[in-house]
Amino acid sequence: MKNDRFLAAIGLSEADRAQLLAAASRNELTIAFETPEVVVACNDPAATLQLNDDGLVIGPVYQSGNHQRLTALSDDTRRAILKSAGTRLFEAFWGAYVGILRTPNGASLVRAPFGRLPCLFQRKGPGTIAASDIDLLRSASGTPFILDFEEITRQLALGDMRLVTTSLSGIEELRGGSRLLVEPAGMRLENVWSPWSSVAAGKSIDNADDAVRRLRQQCIASVAARTSDLSNPLLMLSGGLDSSILAASLAADDRTFSCLNLATRDHAGDEREFARRVAQHVKRPLEERRMAVAEYDFARIGAVRTPRPVARGYQQLVFEMASQVAGELGCDGVVDGGGGDNVFCSLRSAAFAADCLIDPDGIHHFRQVRDDIAHLAGAARWRVSWKARRRAWQGARPYKLQGDSRLLARDAQALADTGAVHPWLAPPEFALPGRGAHIAILIAAQGYVEDGPHGTKLNCIAPLVTQPLIELCLAIPSWHWFARGNNRAAARTAFETLLPPEIAWRQGKGNPESFLFSLLERNRAAITDHLLGGILASAGVIDTTALARALRDTERLTGTTYGRILHLLDAETWARGIMEN
Repeated sequence: MKNDRFLAAIGLSEADRAQLLAAASRNELTIAFETPEVVVACNDPAATLQLNDDGLVIGPVYQSGNHQRLTALSDDTRRAILKSAGTRLFEAFWGAYVGILRTPNGASLVRAPFGRLPCLFQRKGPGTIAASDIDLLRSASGTPFILDFEEITRQLALGDMRLVTTSLSGIEELRGGSRLLVEPAGMRLENVWSPWSSVAAGKSIDNADDAVRRLRQQCIASVAARTSDLSNPLLMLSGGLDSSILAASLAADDRTFSCLNLATRDHAGDEREFARRVAQHVKRPLEERRMAVAEYDFARIGAVRTPRPVARGYQQLVFEMASQVAGELGCDGVVDGGGGDNVFCSLRSAAFAADCLIDPDGIHHFRQVRDDIAHLAGAARWRVSWKARRRAWQGARPYKLQGDSRLLARDAQALADTGAVHPWLAPPEFALPGRGAHIAILIAAQGYVEDGPHGTKLNCIAPLVTQPLIELCLAIPSWHWFARGNNRAAARTAFETLLPPEIAWRQGKGNPESFLFSLLERNRAAITDHLLGGILASAGVIDTTALARALRDTERLTGTTYGRILHLLDAETWARGIMEN
């Protein structure tokens, strides 16, 4: 799998421009677009979409009804993109692209919603440098990395949320669906694409049969397009719903692919029987491997080149094993169902029952949705009814994601609360609370894919997290996501004829918690030294007293504290890796 890389300069001085061009040459990038004000270099100029003499689009671009990436644009389309300063791309296309184009007053950069190609940028003198990764950015700017400990603390408290700011001083990131206008007067960042537009009046797919039919068709089409560059992918098949839907989608497109199941020794992390049923149903080979605690080298695998401490060591270990198996089997990429829970609305909130009370079309679904949520949450029906009625009475309000300040410095939660708010968390007046909850969990899916290729995930794609599939799922009314005591019901119904029934309507899923606990137990002494004597402790990011107590107390690790410690471990390893290279 080939990953796109690029460097771009906008309005740089002559000396800074020369430095960027030298960096491009050192990194084997070729000039793809050049004017006196704007220059862009990338690793595959032939694969870009040219916008006449005014810019280009880097990365795969897809159009509805076509499973292959576009190789050219019509004259009318190019004119429309240029006239809109790039935002026409959000409306008519989707993919994993970054567009860079001239405007009358400077330049515009746009990034695909849920696009895998990152776009980092920083000021350099009177101009701006943009790049696909931090090392290209440093090479072009000549500016060393400086850890921003306030932003690191904020990121550790925010968890899965990503903001424009990063954890490296002076470096920012263009988030998917946004536009950066670079002009002599300065930079202006605009949030253009929003998931809320998919739930606006007139967008709802009210008929249940039509909704599941279109969901199935769009899922198969999105997966086909997003994996079209792979001739023989390796599917990470857990046997859970999301990876099983991926298997069914690939099979429905008659694709050649193999499956991989990674099991732990603990029963909760061993889902081989479910994976076998799916692989047998779609008639594709299944490879089974065991996860081994002894293979976890946290000091190596956590040193990932990202602008924030967001990579998880356990995930890096999983994808490292998957990449090794892919090589053994002759597969040219790894496909996983990451983010599927978020896209297919894996929630059990009373907010969805509140939607039924607010929307006249949903009122006759209230009891069924209430009962399903009560079953999922293990709560009494009267309690779900009470919460739903209270939530319906409150109306539209900003959705607040709960931060996690455990084992951090005392002001960590205050930092999380005072930072910028994710634009998707501010609902419009017509917003229903259940739709707000669905959109809120898409923030985690956004981070999952928009972190881009890094560490052991260089050849991995998560094709369920795509703009057209997400827009369609958001157009499905809240009450269609619950049925038969389950959430994700629309997706289950859409694929129940393409999967074994016990998989399509399976309740529960495996988890690696015992494996994660074993990772910590086996490495407890080394982890203690690594964290308490590390960069983050010295900078006052971590509450060392609370952390030392937690690491000594086995009982305190039986809850979720061990996961938090591993999260801090990954952040410490990330920080050391950034400063050492």
